[in-house]
Amino acid sequence: MCFVAAGAQVFFRAESPIARAYGMLMIAVGFGSFSFHATTSLSGFLIDIVPMAITAALMLFKAVHAIQIDAGIVDKAAESTRWFISIFCAAFAVYVPWMLMTAGVSHFVVWGVWAFLFGSMGVIFALVSLAVFFHEGILWGKPGRDILLSIVAVLLGLGCTIHSFIPGMCVGWRAALPLHAFWHLFSSITANRLGHTLDILTRLVETIEMEPKKKQSGKSLLVRLVQCDLLPSQFSM
Repeated sequence: MCFVAAGAQVFFRAESPIARAYGMLMIAVGFGSFSFHATTSLSGFLIDIVPMAITAALMLFKAVHAIQIDAGIVDKAAESTRWFISIFCAAFAVYVPWMLMTAGVSHFVVWGVWAFLFGSMGVIFALVSLAVFFHEGILWGKPGRDILLSIVAVLLGLGCTIHSFIPGMCVGWRAALPLHAFWHLFSSITANRLGHTLDILTRLVETIEMEPKKKQSGKSLLVRLVQCDLLPSQFSM
């Protein structure tokens, strides 16, 4: 229910179509989670992770778009390229865990692989968003707060899953704590904030795309930030 609420809030509050689609997919994640937790079957697992992978693909799509715009790659093939990258990564993130499950690999390993593949796409999106927001001077406003809240929430959620990695923790009074439910609560907060980050990044990239092209130094935004803005120079040390 947390994911349904988180997705609905993004769907009704976001302005860009891609962010509204993200919100609809988060609602689907909620119903997929119902299906998986009610059956713990392979089909329920796929119903759960497929909409999650698509949401990650949407975020990755916009992250690649931002990098392309900064690099001046705006030809007709650019959109096809970012669609190919995002779709391939989402399909790969679903196919590998499915292959491991059908091969009889333990659920612990399967979930670890899935979490790594899915989380990697989210991390790439967050890093690109941070770089763009920093470069545009809006990192210290709402966009930065959304990313910070998403990071804090997902870390709290991961803290509620320690019992999955350390056997014997769920004994005594700890067995009465709904830790897995707390994981869903905190991760839905992260998903909600990332949905709004996607909305802001989308509108910002569209604005930059419509502006007259400025002469670049020949280096991408991320490289320029690392070399000039984010790292102290030798004279300041």
